[in-house]
Amino acid sequence: MPAENKPSVKKNSRAINKSVTLLSYKGRKLFSSLLRGARAMRKYVRSLFLVLMLNLVWAAPSAAQADRGAIAGTVKDSTGAVLPGARVELQHGPSAVSDNQGQFAITSVAPGTYTVSVNYVGFLPSTTTVTVTAGQTTRLNVVLEVASEAESVIVTAERAHGEAESINEEKIADNILNVLPAEVITSLPNANIADAVGRLPGVTLERDEGEGKYVQIRGTEPRLANLTIDGVEVPSPEGGVRQVKLDVIPADLVDSVQINKTLQPNMNGDAIGGSVNLVTKKAGDRPTLSLYGLGGFTPIADTRKVYELGGTGGSRFGVNKRIGVMVSGSYDYNGRGIDDIEPVPGLLQQPDGSFIRDFTNVAYRQYLYDRKRYGFGGSVDYKLSENSNLYVHTLYSDFKDYGDRYEYIVNTNDGIPLPGPNIPNNGPNADGSTPFTTERRDPDFQVADLSVGGNHVFGTTFLNWQFAAARARMLNPIGGGESHTLFLSSLTSSNCQFLNSATTNPYLPVFSPACFSEVYDPTTLQLNQIQDSAHGKSAQLNLEGTVSLAKNFNLGHHSNTLETGFYIRNGHKFDDSFEIDYCPIDPTTMPFATQFLNGFHNNRYYNGHYPYGPGISWEGVQKFLKANPGLFTSDPTLCPQTAPQFGNSNNFDLVERVTAGYVMDSIDFGPVHLVGGLRVEGTQDNTVSFDTTLNTLTFKGSGSYVSFLPSVAARIRLYGGNNSALRLVYARGLSRPDPTFLTTATAVDNSTTPPTLTIGNPALKPEHANNYDVLYERYLHPLGAFQAGFFYKSLGDPIVTLLAAPKPFTGCPAANCFVNQAVNSGSAYIAGLELNFQQHFTYLPGFLSGLGISANYSYATSQAKNVNPGFRNDNPPLLRQAPNTWNISPTYDRGRVSLRVGMAHNGANIFAYFFNACLNGEQVTSSGTCIPNMNDPAPDPTPGGIKGPSGDQYLYSHFQVDAQGSVYLGRGFTAIAQGLNLNNEVFGFYFGSTPYFSQREYYKPTYSFGLRWDLRREK
Repeated sequence: MPAENKPSVKKNSRAINKSVTLLSYKGRKLFSSLLRGARAMRKYVRSLFLVLMLNLVWAAPSAAQADRGAIAGTVKDSTGAVLPGARVELQHGPSAVSDNQGQFAITSVAPGTYTVSVNYVGFLPSTTTVTVTAGQTTRLNVVLEVASEAESVIVTAERAHGEAESINEEKIADNILNVLPAEVITSLPNANIADAVGRLPGVTLERDEGEGKYVQIRGTEPRLANLTIDGVEVPSPEGGVRQVKLDVIPADLVDSVQINKTLQPNMNGDAIGGSVNLVTKKAGDRPTLSLYGLGGFTPIADTRKVYELGGTGGSRFGVNKRIGVMVSGSYDYNGRGIDDIEPVPGLLQQPDGSFIRDFTNVAYRQYLYDRKRYGFGGSVDYKLSENSNLYVHTLYSDFKDYGDRYEYIVNTNDGIPLPGPNIPNNGPNADGSTPFTTERRDPDFQVADLSVGGNHVFGTTFLNWQFAAARARMLNPIGGGESHTLFLSSLTSSNCQFLNSATTNPYLPVFSPACFSEVYDPTTLQLNQIQDSAHGKSAQLNLEGTVSLAKNFNLGHHSNTLETGFYIRNGHKFDDSFEIDYCPIDPTTMPFATQFLNGFHNNRYYNGHYPYGPGISWEGVQKFLKANPGLFTSDPTLCPQTAPQFGNSNNFDLVERVTAGYVMDSIDFGPVHLVGGLRVEGTQDNTVSFDTTLNTLTFKGSGSYVSFLPSVAARIRLYGGNNSALRLVYARGLSRPDPTFLTTATAVDNSTTPPTLTIGNPALKPEHANNYDVLYERYLHPLGAFQAGFFYKSLGDPIVTLLAAPKPFTGCPAANCFVNQAVNSGSAYIAGLELNFQQHFTYLPGFLSGLGISANYSYATSQAKNVNPGFRNDNPPLLRQAPNTWNISPTYDRGRVSLRVGMAHNGANIFAYFFNACLNGEQVTSSGTCIPNMNDPAPDPTPGGIKGPSGDQYLYSHFQVDAQGSVYLGRGFTAIAQGLNLNNEVFGFYFGSTPYFSQREYYKPTYSFGLRWDLRREK
């Protein structure tokens, strides 16, 4: 019973004072203020205290316990490797499951002789007879064997052994669980944790810069998923959101990744989509020492280099190996290159009234990144006895996503006699863009946690406790850490046009040669403004405590476990970032780009389809500013786009307090294992945000609510055995609004053209969902599993994001901005199917016996009602819901060779709602007709409709092929070769349908080669 999943509470005042002092850094004062502030919360806390007191009474030692004994031991394979997740059962008696060190304990056993059976998928079952003596613990160490020599791959191949562990962990779980072990994570070139999780069933990824960034579980957007490390809730380093960027954490730093797809009362309820738990590495009986290093390259932008190195070491020490220590570390450098074009799609009306596709402007972007990611994990545990232990777990990771960007923007004169006016003389273009910007991106992300806890068994009673701190922060959060230098064109007219008739590939729009000759001429680009965003940070600190108590007993002939728990988390999040803009006092004195050229050229930009202009140095501009400060000003009257050093509208301060309690019971009725209970979570928010009237961070707000979250799950064994089952689950979950929406804060994203302005909505309500699951599972011989499941989620008050067309808006750094705001849409649902198959074909003859496969497929459909009342009358799918997602991963393990290919597909999904059925913001009727308003007495439907360039914004579908192979060389050394993104898949966005794309970028494949040395394989 992991402490991180089992909180509990006490009733009498003396126990309250003692417990709360430990659970909160503000002690009794903080807790008493909580109770005074929420009367409804007080009622359920009292009830849960009462239940806990009953458990404490049951936990009191009795004379009967002295007349009983126990059975304890370990489960290992023939090589000595521990087998976590093995089920140990006494005939006509209780059962236990081996922990991550292969250890198990069955307590309070009446004296006598018993038959003990041990089952583990991938191994032959074991049956042993043991004798239990009153007052003593009988030791039973079990060694499981594979069925035949051909199946020895299960215990000799690293990946296969990890797969066996994950299958058994999923099998014994009370909830629907997917597990990805370290051996599988490292068997493909997963750049980070997100890339690894994306290979599990029902998971899609939001990618950025060539890597996975956010996970989207079962067609839900990233904010509906929760992240924990060893059960400790991890805050987001980014300002204003809850979802955690998983590209912050190296893939090889954890022992396994668990996705809990259904909720239980002893789990935090804010996981409508699912909960991702990272399990840190722990010491086992055998000493561990593993070191690796890889290096490689990406053939883009004159070739970019990559390399990584890391290691893990640990063991158990002392008398009876009571002390366990494990440490791990990782560092990787990724010289990422990106070729990116970002046009603004539209429709151009012809003289006959028809429309053809058009692009009003296009941004040509070259990214050169120096991404550095490093981290370490540590674990120390101490066994007080066979039935009691203490532990300390920690994980730290830092991700410096540094880089440079050169961006040229051309504006077309389509429909205008040439030469046209679209490159002005003195000021940004009409849409807010400028002909050239050079950008420096320097965000620094950090995630860390530290937990201290213990697990204790007193006869038939289990006590688990844990106290933890988790912190995340991001340096320079404005616009994702982007600072810009803007150059304006001295041209007075332009001959640039989009050549629709010459465009044969819809994804390679052709523009007239004048577009490039004009914008790539450094003698016409004059320095205009320097935007310095590298100031301040967003950060959040969580302090939390959990305690739980459970008791085993029999109701008649039925084994029963009653559990209760208490949880408190105090989170403090803020954003104090600011930007300083420098404008020339006399623009005519500013130098031209010829003074800042750095020699960069890319003759193969976008596979040679487009020319690319000279590189203009960010560092050169900064040196000029430093040498000539008197030529610039930050006075808002002379520099109207400037952001003042203090009082920025994106600043906020949020304190959120979550207290929760639960009761749950699990009981066996023959082949049926039933788990049910109730969790109650109370939330209190206090915010301070930007006051637009006073221009200070003084606007206060607050709110509180209580959520009742019942759940029940049944696992029904089928066919009279333990290798197939039917799971039925109901659970209610919630999703709290993002911090930025709880305030009046605004945030600017300069990575889009024009920029995107996100504004708060303090009136948002929390989102709730009733979740229903049905899953059939069968575990296959020799090592495999088949699962088929259905899920349905009914969402109340779903939070959806509305993206408005570019327009002027307060706080927008350009002439126009996309405006992004979250609202409650009314109601929604999402339903889907999941299929998962995994098998090693060791029964095939000869070399074919090394074949295996891991494959999954997910289908989802959804509908959101009342998305934008009055402006659209359809019911679109939910944001981030991809209809089809699948992974196919053939494997081969034979002798010294191990090979694996990963093929992953994510279907297209809506990134933001954008469509308005009528032009100029008119209202739309249920029949789809537009109602006139004062601004448009004769309204027209939006040209192209919902599939046109004014349709919703979509993420492109994504299909990626990765591969890795290794050969064991002997003496512990293994050679590794890997290829990432071998098919050079595109990333991007489009509006309505794929021809109206607004971004398509490429990264090229990455090839790496290296060595790993493992102490356990040294022979």
